[in-house]
Amino acid sequence: MADAFKTMRDFDFKDKKVLIRCDFNSPLGEKGEPLEFMRIRVYKPTFAALKNAAKVVAISHQGRKGQADCVSLKKHAEILGQTLETQKVVFCDDLTGAKAMKAIDDLKQGEVLVLENTRFLDEDNENMEPEKGAQSALVKALAPKFDIFINDAFSVSHRSQPSVTGFPMVLPACAGMVVEKEMDAMYRAVEKGRRPCVYVIGGSKLKEVVKLVDTTLSKNTVDKILIGGAVAYAFLHVRGLVPRDACSAISEKGEELDKLLDKIKKIEAVFKDRIELPIDVAISYGGREEVLATDKKLGKYPPADIGDKTIAVYTEEIERARSVLSKGPMGMYENPTFLKGTVKILFAMERSKAYTLIGGGHMGNIAFDLGVAVDHISTAGGAVLAFMSGEKLPGIEVLKAGGKKSA
Repeated sequence: MADAFKTMRDFDFKDKKVLIRCDFNSPLGEKGEPLEFMRIRVYKPTFAALKNAAKVVAISHQGRKGQADCVSLKKHAEILGQTLETQKVVFCDDLTGAKAMKAIDDLKQGEVLVLENTRFLDEDNENMEPEKGAQSALVKALAPKFDIFINDAFSVSHRSQPSVTGFPMVLPACAGMVVEKEMDAMYRAVEKGRRPCVYVIGGSKLKEVVKLVDTTLSKNTVDKILIGGAVAYAFLHVRGLVPRDACSAISEKGEELDKLLDKIKKIEAVFKDRIELPIDVAISYGGREEVLATDKKLGKYPPADIGDKTIAVYTEEIERARSVLSKGPMGMYENPTFLKGTVKILFAMERSKAYTLIGGGHMGNIAFDLGVAVDHISTAGGAVLAFMSGEKLPGIEVLKAGGKKSA
């Protein structure tokens, strides 16, 4: 199905000026330095394939404007330089101004120029129609400098922002190697016949989990959903098994959480038998203590991981499946004491004979660091969830449309 849009194989890049949208967005240290390099190093094959291009310029975002992680891409460019080895990487702390234009003009063949964080521009923090994105300051400034646009940022392809969907409206465009590989993996994971299909969902963002559970169960695209992480306690609370205080680690609070709990009640009324929740959990109580999910301690000591009984049940479901997709850790992975559930689930996926895909973000990084041998570790989190929920990805749809127009 990847042939629905053009790929890099459809273009001759020799002597062409190429603009590539990457996603270098990474967790940061105290000094604004990237802590996890997977999202930067994954681009090595893409840039290697562009060596004969006249100019290669990369744009990316980091964080969101107004938040602490919205920093310069200077250090990201340094890591890319270490990754590419034979290609010199140049950084410019400008994006649309005279300094950026000069850096593009001065770029030599075989070099890669990384421009400044696209999220420094207000417009690239907004979702807008591709036609409007094409009229943005970013697209108007950069597009005239290039012959071809490559979208290789799968992890933001579920958003319609100018740096993703604006350029394909005005330039010949294709998917990069990362996007092509990601989309092939997504299509394979949801192929007809790969049943039973099991989703393993964790993390702390309840809104996206509720949407995923509701959509996939309603459409019957999944057989079982195994829930861990902070989000599991919203479902346990709805079943009357834990106090509301156990939901303290969930990202959504107050009225927003109330609305999501009401939505879960409606989902549970129809699909309760297809949603597996923790039987036991680990709490921080003088170290790691595993208690049943009904234990009264959970009001005072929030759950931090799934327990051994739950791990056994989830492992059995994973080993029985023919397709397993996972997104989000099973507990407070930052603390090694509570990493056990996540690691056990990852190794269960490795042993499984099913097609196994891990969504990016924290779960993907842990799998990458452990060297877990699954079929695919995605660079994306939100885009994987959107795809799993049956949504169309704007960054991919605009490539499909462009492919038809220029075919």
